[in-house]
Amino acid sequence: MVPAQQGFLQRWHDRGVKLWFVVYDLLPILFPQGFPEGAPQGHRRWFEAIGRFDGLACISRAVADEVAAQLAQSRPGRERALPIGWFHLGADVVHSQPSFGLPADAQQVLKALQRRPTFLMVGTLEPRKGHAQTLEAFEQIWAQGSDANLAIVGKQGWMVEALVDRLRGHPEHGKRLFWLEGISDEYLEKVYAASTCLIAASYGEGFGLPLIEAAQHRLPIIARDIPVFREVAGEHAFFFANDKDPTVIAKAVRAWLDLHRAGRAPSSQAMPWLTWEQSARHLLDIVLERVQPYRTWLPEKAIPSASRQAAPETKSAPGASSARPRSGKRKSQKKASH
Repeated sequence: MVPAQQGFLQRWHDRGVKLWFVVYDLLPILFPQGFPEGAPQGHRRWFEAIGRFDGLACISRAVADEVAAQLAQSRPGRERALPIGWFHLGADVVHSQPSFGLPADAQQVLKALQRRPTFLMVGTLEPRKGHAQTLEAFEQIWAQGSDANLAIVGKQGWMVEALVDRLRGHPEHGKRLFWLEGISDEYLEKVYAASTCLIAASYGEGFGLPLIEAAQHRLPIIARDIPVFREVAGEHAFFFANDKDPTVIAKAVRAWLDLHRAGRAPSSQAMPWLTWEQSARHLLDIVLERVQPYRTWLPEKAIPSASRQAAPETKSAPGASSARPRSGKRKSQKKASH
């Protein structure tokens, strides 16, 4: 839409209207193999278009770093410096519009999840989410005699037809493997409560809201070691190497179970998070240039931006210290990685 409206937006801009864009992610550009044909090209056109205006506000520091790296490659046609800021999304569900309703077999499923350790994945089934690798890891775990559940919550996305057939026809489906499609927020709350640990296996994300949702439910986290998950979870998660070998996840699950039994697994309870009000306030500070840009992309022979010329009084950019922690005392957590 932005490339199609670029002429209209440019007329606004020529009349003095400042135009900032929020960037959720660059995943179609960074992981083109995980998106339908045409999506990467369309995302590149969008990125080139928004790079011609006043600033970019990203939903994580990791995305801001990716944006800066991509700008260095694409070099948008502009003369002025381009400020890049970042903020975190809100995560207070109480101020959202949750959905309600439970399927007829909800109680049966919840009892099955509570019967043995349950590892939960939340998110639309997409190639980049790591569902196939995680399933193969649990097939190894089951073959080695470990009794654990894998529960997947999320609707079918694109380019996962083979995975969907595999899930529906799997011999462990309904026993130790559960795929819950399109469930309500009410049901998801109960699934979180019945689970033992969240697995965040995505190869790339813009933010990673399920990590915060898990922390809000005091659910421990096993996460792929990618920058945005380190940013969001910090010392409050157990990390596994960013590798596509299913054995890496299988070993991480077994190692986490050993720590969990010994009472030494990292706790997510003190993970910081923002309310939507705090998130909006941080975004407003960025757009109104009340904070210094996190990064500034400089084209060759750049003309300084207005904010860099005026140098008004500023506040520090939002970071983990400004996030709202889960209620209760904060405890130092030993970082565990694998």
